[in-house]
This record gives sequence, C-alpha cells and structure tokens, in this order.
Amino acid sequence: MERRLAVILAADVVGFTRLMAADEAGTLAVLKAYWEDFIAPTVAEHRGRIVKLMGDGMLAEFSSAVDGVSCAAELQRGLAARNAEVPLERRILARIGINLGDVVVEGRDLYGIGVNIAARLEGLAEAGGICLSAKVHDEVRNKLDLAFLDQGPQTMRNVPEPVRVYRVVPDWPIAAGGMPDQTALPLPDRPSIAVLPFANMSADPEHGFFCDGVTEDLITELARIPSLFVISRHSSFVYKEQARDIRRIGRDLGVAYLVEGSVRRSGERIRVTAQLIDAGDGGHAWAERYDRDVGDVFAVQDDVVRKIAAALGEQLSPNDPPGAAASPPTDLEAYEWLVRGRQNVFRAQGRQAASYALGKALELDPGLADAHAWLAIFHYSDRIFYRRQLSDETMAIAISAAETAIELAPESSLAHMSLGIVKLYGGEREPALRSLRRAYELNPNDADVLVFLQEAYTFEGEPERGIDSVRRAMRLNPHYPEWYLWHLGFALYAAQRYEEAIANLRLVLDIAEPSRILAASLAMTGRGDEARDLAKRFLATFPDFSIAEWAQTQPFKNPGDLEAFVEGYRLAGLPD
Repeated sequence: MERRLAVILAADVVGFTRLMAADEAGTLAVLKAYWEDFIAPTVAEHRGRIVKLMGDGMLAEFSSAVDGVSCAAELQRGLAARNAEVPLERRILARIGINLGDVVVEGRDLYGIGVNIAARLEGLAEAGGICLSAKVHDEVRNKLDLAFLDQGPQTMRNVPEPVRVYRVVPDWPIAAGGMPDQTALPLPDRPSIAVLPFANMSADPEHGFFCDGVTEDLITELARIPSLFVISRHSSFVYKEQARDIRRIGRDLGVAYLVEGSVRRSGERIRVTAQLIDAGDGGHAWAERYDRDVGDVFAVQDDVVRKIAAALGEQLSPNDPPGAAASPPTDLEAYEWLVRGRQNVFRAQGRQAASYALGKALELDPGLADAHAWLAIFHYSDRIFYRRQLSDETMAIAISAAETAIELAPESSLAHMSLGIVKLYGGEREPALRSLRRAYELNPNDADVLVFLQEAYTFEGEPERGIDSVRRAMRLNPHYPEWYLWHLGFALYAAQRYEEAIANLRLVLDIAEPSRILAASLAMTGRGDEARDLAKRFLATFPDFSIAEWAQTQPFKNPGDLEAFVEGYRLAGLPD
C-alpha cells in the first residue's frame, strides 16, 4: 500500500440537482464550458492534479498548501465574476474544503482519512466559500494575501479527533448569488422524507454493518408507502460521514422531513433511538427510544415505520404491515452478511467481498429472500459493470436466484427487479418489462427500478418514456451515481436527442463503456474527428468489441431503433 502526504482539495456545486431540474441541457453545457475553459486550466496552472470528478464534485491533489489554497481562491473569484453576468437562479456556486494529510494511493485515486477530512471541510464551507484544516492554515497564513477566521475545533463523522477549522474571509463578492434558499429543490406534492444513516454507538465498529442495515431497511419500508416521497439510500448515505446541517440537507434533497437515529448493540441487547425532524425549522415531530433484545430489531423497525407514517398523517393498513414484503432473517449473523454483500455488489474493489458475504448469508439462512435477489444482481453486474458476457450457466444461476427470491417474498420489489434486469440483459424484453413494472408497483419510490425501466421502455420503442423515468429517478436520488447518466444518454440517443445525450455522457468519467454511445452521438451530429478519436480510446479498453456481436445482444422491438445505433457506431469508426 503506497502512502504519501498530500494537499487535498474537495469541491462541489451547490444546488446541482435544482439547477439540473430547472434546465438540464443548459446546466450541463455551462458546467462543461467552466470545466474546459476555467476549472481544469486553473488547477493545472497551480501545479495541481485532478484526481476525479464525482458528478457535481471534484477532488484535486497538490504538493504545496500555498498552491492548493491559491487555486481555491482563484476558482471562487472566477466563479463569482461569471455569476455577476447571469440571473440568480442560474448561478454556479461551489463549496471548497482543503486538508493536508496522509493519503493512500491506488492507481490514480486517493483514499484515507486525509481525503475524508477534506470532504468534511467542504461540507462546512458556505456557498462560494473555502474552509481549511489547521494544518493547511499553518502553512499558508503568512504566505498569501488572504484573511482567515478561526472556526474552532469541529467534530467530524468518522474522524477520531476534532479538527480545527479556518474559514477564508473572501475578497470576492460571495453574496452575489449565494443565498441558501436559491439552492433548494422544490418540495414534492406529497409528504417527503429522507432517512439519514443511523449512528453506530456500539463499542465494536464491526457493528456498523448492522447499523447500516437498520437504516437501509427503514428506507425500504417507508418507500413502499405510495403516498410518501422517500429519498433513495444512495443519496441518504452521502451524509454518513458529514457534519449535518438539517436545513441545508433538507434543501439539498428537496424534502420536508428527515429521520435521524442511532443504534447501540451490546451483547444480546440493543438500544435504538429515532427522531423525525422538520427540515424547515429543525423541530422534532416525533422521537422515541427502544431498549430491546437484539432479536427484536425487526419489530422495532416496523414500529418506527408506523410511528413515522402516523406523524406524517399516513395510516398503514393492518393488512399491509411494514416488513410484509421481505422474509425476516432467522439468523442475525446472516442479516449482517447480507448487508455486507449488498453494500459491495457495485464496488469494483468489493467484488470478492460481495460474493463471499452473500454466500455466507445464504449458508446461514437459505430462506433469506433478499440474499437470493442480490445474488442475481451480483451476476447481472458481471455483464454490465465488468464487461463480461454471461455464460448460459451463469445466466441460469442468476434467473434461478431471482425466481427463488420471488417465491420466498412475492411482494418484494427487490426480488421482481432482480428478475427483470437479469431477463432484460438476457434478451427477454417483454418478461423483463413485466417484472420491472411489478417492482415499481410494489415500491414506487425505488429510483433504481425507474432507471432500469428506462432501458425496458427504450428497447420497447418508447425512449421518451424512458427519459422521463430516469429523470424521476434522479429526483428520488439527487446524488445519483454515474450509471444513471449512462442510462439517460442511451434513451436520449434512441430519441435522436443527440446534443442532450452528448452533454450527459460527457459527465460519465469512471465507466468506460458508455463512451461508445458518446462517440456515436458525436458522429451523428457531424463531429466525426472527435467521434473517431473517442472510438479509438474505447477500443483500447475493449479491443474485442464488434458492432455485429453487440447488436445480437440488444433486444430492440423495432429493427429501426437498433439500426440507428449501428449507424452511429459505424460513423464513429467502430468495427463491424
């Protein structure tokens, strides 16, 4: 494991989801221009390296604290100057955090507590502002023409000791568009809620998986209530290790209520606390503490769901209790292995861990429906995220696992989704669409189901319906992963909305395969040279790709829809 000392700059765009909802194509075009003409050159001028872009965020590395802080100040000055020329609702604002610390190097990426602290500092910064750790401040205080304000020690999630924080006193017009209310997403037309990750108060950090499982299950069960609007797990867990500002999180996610809580496990006893908070004023709408035997945790989850629903004015039917869609684990150890497995399925570095954990869960509890469903999804991910064609044997295993999940829990949205996506990528378009529609009926707040429905609709010849489906998913999951953009780009191309497809697909940086759709979009808009360059880079990663083999795996209902992709690939220079 390689380690080094580095200055880490973490930045994100304030109100990105609101901007996208108001004008997706315009926002993407502006961000692209800012990135190419201003942000990337500014980082390079200050001898920095872009580590990665993360949707609406950026991580950069510098060898000098002076370079890192100078770069941050120039970025904020430049954004403020540009904001002065555009209407308030379209201004691009950023928060920046900078830390000096030890990092772990893996390829081009960086990990470790040094990176985590930079991200926490970014969360503490105001819109248009910069926050520094004391280590950075000590390096730059007499070397830059900037003023600093001591914010004192700040406690940060998953950071052992408080970190002393300094705020840069700006010499740029931070008030020019930095009003917090301008970054808020509009509230849905029904009660809206996000469940933030519960804090693990146990002495053993390994119980963190158990704690995460409690949070995830609460999200799932609340999401099954059709009259509620429930934010996806992926977006909720963005705040797992951040200092929390309830009002800001409510604005970022566009919800009226937040749920917070904690889990303490000691031997065979657990203590669960939960509270429902009004995101507008921070007031408590409901709170309760449970001291129970550890085996009663699922009954506690059910009670919390009922109490939250009642506080929001939603009464659950006695015939549709919380937890009815799942098969309760008979073994808590199996449950913990399930949580470990599902958290690693879509992580490139966690593939072996996911396989082992799901296997252990089923070994301990063969009747655990969710474990069977996640096993099916695990095999599907081999095809989509790891670029391996599934063998007939693996496809049979995946379908069998999904069907077993449905037999064990016929009302489980997850089970039906797993069967739908496996069948979809096995070329069975109509059965896949039926399964995915059933999954949506059972959980209308499941953002991932909506994204996979897009692909089924697009294959069916209804790409506009698919585009709408992905956009609804993005609202339920404001901090959506990159693969949502891949799916949106696919539907936009099928709808012949090539410029919009280009704008979205340019943001997909960590997944190489969608670049072929980007290349085709460029070719269809007459940008042949750029398309061919991109196609060459795609083939360097996937040298065995051929249009004919790809076409055989695509279950388009209408031959003309398939031919439109084939035409774009050929124009881009991909091989027949």
